Amino acid sequence: MRNILIVIALVAFGSVGYAYRSTAQSTGIVASPGIETLVRQALEDRLAAGDLPDRNLLGSARRIAIREEMPQARMKLGAGALPQQDGYEFYLISEKAAQVEADSGGHFVHFITVDEASIDEDTATVWLGVDFVFRHDPKLLKMCCCKGLGRFQRIDGRWTFVKWAIRVCS
Repeated sequence: MRNILIVIALVAFGSVGYAYRSTAQSTGIVASPGIETLVRQALEDRLAAGDLPDRNLLGSARRIAIREEMPQARMKLGAGALPQQDGYEFYLISEKAAQVEADSGGHFVHFITVDEASIDEDTATVWLGVDFVFRHDPKLLKMCCCKGLGRFQRIDGRWTFVKWAIRVCS
């Protein structure tokens, strides 16, 4: 009985994951300038503090990708979401482009993830983390990564970190 439940759960989650991924990648809605400002300032804040879930996966990279898709929000980020930090270059990458790079280069492609950014007057939340893709290989199983739901407060016109409301690791 237990094995049947596990199989049902895997099939259910696998189906949801597939629908979720294909829907997220097919949307063309670009995030609003307000959301992009929140994302940019939230990332600047957390990167400067060295407090981004799974930040260690980025290693000592100075050129850092940010996944352009926000799958749960069914939106895409634009250039206005890219943080500015001395000594670093940030760029947007689609998950599909990251996968192509991983498949052709045979290496892991790491990127910062952002999703479900929400603003309510001077309070905001946004999911932030780091993830990666690797070349397709049926023998490899990915058991990573962490993300956190950050709470931010607008102070003197800038989004400032308050706390991590939730941290989730898979």
